[in-house]
Formats: sequence, structure tokens, C-alpha cells
Amino acid sequence: MEVFDYKGICLKRDKRAIYLDPSSGRPDGAVSHGHSDHLRPKTHMTKPTKDVMIARTGSKDATTHNFNEKFKINDFELEFVSAGHVVGSAMINCEGVLYTGDYNPYGTVTAGVAKPQDCDTLIVESTYGKPNQILPDRNEVLSDLQAWIMATSAKEGAIIGAYSLGKAQEVIATANLGGVTPVVSDVVASVSDIYKKNGVRLEYNTYTELTEKEQQTAELLVTSTTAANGKKKDEAVQNMRRRGAKTARVSGWCAFSDWALRSVDAGFPVSDHSDFSGTMKFVEECNPKQVYTVHGSTKELAKEIRKQLGINAQPLPKYGQASIEKYN
Repeated sequence: MEVFDYKGICLKRDKRAIYLDPSSGRPDGAVSHGHSDHLRPKTHMTKPTKDVMIARTGSKDATTHNFNEKFKINDFELEFVSAGHVVGSAMINCEGVLYTGDYNPYGTVTAGVAKPQDCDTLIVESTYGKPNQILPDRNEVLSDLQAWIMATSAKEGAIIGAYSLGKAQEVIATANLGGVTPVVSDVVASVSDIYKKNGVRLEYNTYTELTEKEQQTAELLVTSTTAANGKKKDEAVQNMRRRGAKTARVSGWCAFSDWALRSVDAGFPVSDHSDFSGTMKFVEECNPKQVYTVHGSTKELAKEIRKQLGINAQPLPKYGQASIEKYN
């Protein structure tokens, strides 16, 4: 089997091929989750990921499978296993090859956890692939976030910006644990409804469904990052800011980049991705013979895997490069 970058992550055997997170919709493709840089119609995906696709794009064109259910594409046998990233997110197992997609080995409140899988070849994401990209303890940050919510929302009010798929639901769950029921934007509500459909307990009210009086007394708003930081005009954000509401951002990049803290009063480094330490531990426990790095700091991560773990590792080669790995 050959593994390389061509119109997605291509696995090729003889004259047959499949595409993981393909660059365009195709029936011989399988997608890992519902974020826009991975999601494509006319592919294979989990049922919750299809729900996300319908909510975000309107497309219903997909072939769905349950987690841990084996299925075939072009005579390749595949299986979706939990990635712990967002609702419906899956790592993809295929005959000795494991592709992580975006994954979280630490676990999330709302989307489970990614567990290492024995494999011959591991294709691993590299979002936080540099040695200095180590996130603070997730539970401690969530505790700090909850304390900020409870202190701020009860006074001048609070606005939290987060990715509408994944991080926003972690924020809602954290607020709920502190006894706070937030109001949310329409986009966050449409995705959160999918979480509830899939058994995740979340309590929230949609801002546009509130009366004018309820809108004026809302204590906590959970909305998209672009709305919270003012890049996208948003009535709910403007109304709460006029009342003096404080603004926070929830993103792993708050730990590493100054830009993540612009236009906000507070930042909380919570991520749905693995950090460098988590990735190194995950790679070691998968015990692969070959590792390919994708999506992020690919060169840096591959170098550290070779250096620290003694495992062959390199960025996923492009089609036609001499370094393509072949194995039986």
C-alpha cells in the first residue's frame, strides 16, 4: 500500500485508492469530522458528522457509519473510532493505517476521548507540533473559566467567543456546571442541538428566541469568535457591550499567540486538539513503524518523533515524491 498527499490523504493499492479528508466530495472518500476544512459532501462519515453537514451547509449527500463499524470502500476495510475532537469526530482505521484527523487524547466534556490504536503506519495531525506548544492542564483552565463566568456574568455580563462547533459546547457545559444557563447565537444553537440529539446534556437559550426584556437582562452570551471580537457585526454582542459586558476568548492559541488575545478582556487556552506532549505520548502508545505528519508544524513534529522516540517520521509526501512509504 502507498500513502501520500494527493487530493487529500490517499491510500493506494495496485489500481485502487481511497481518500481520507479529500479536497473535494467523492464517493471513495471518508471524512474525519465536521469542521469546514475537513468536511466534504458525497463522502463517508459518522452520523453526527452528517447532522453537522446538514446544519452548516444544507447538504444531505453522505454515506454514514456508526463508530467501530467496519465498512468497505474500493475493497479497503475502514473503521471510524472516536477522536475526542468534536461531536461525531473520528479517527480512521484502515488495514494497519491509522489517520487521527483532528483529535484529542486528553478528552473533552462533550465529545469523548481519542485512545491510542496499535498500527503499522500512523498519520497524525500537527496543529501543536512544536516542542514549546504545551497547553496548561485542561481541567484547571476550565475551572478558571467557570470562575470567570460566575463572577463576571452576575455583574456587568459576559460574552465568550469560541468556535461554534466544539469549543462553544465546552463553554456551555462548563457554564452549566456552575449553575449558569447561557444564551447563545443561532449558529451555536444549531450545532448544540446536534450535541443534545447525540446524548450530550447542555442547557442554553437562543438569543433570538428571547423577548426584548430577556435579551436586555442576559448574563452570559456564547457566540462565534468573529462576533465576539467585533469582526462580524452582531446585535447581541453590541447590546451586551453597551451594558458594559466583558469579553473572553476560548482557544488553545491563547497560550501561544498574542493575536488570540486581541480585542478581549480575558483568554482561556482550551483546545480540542492534542498539544505537543499529548501527541508524543499518543504516537509512542500507537507503536507504529512509520509516522506521517499532516496539518500544522509537520517538519518540527516529525523531527522530534525521530529524535525522542526513534520512530521513522516525516511530513506526508506529495504524490510522486521518492520518499513514499511502501509496506506489505
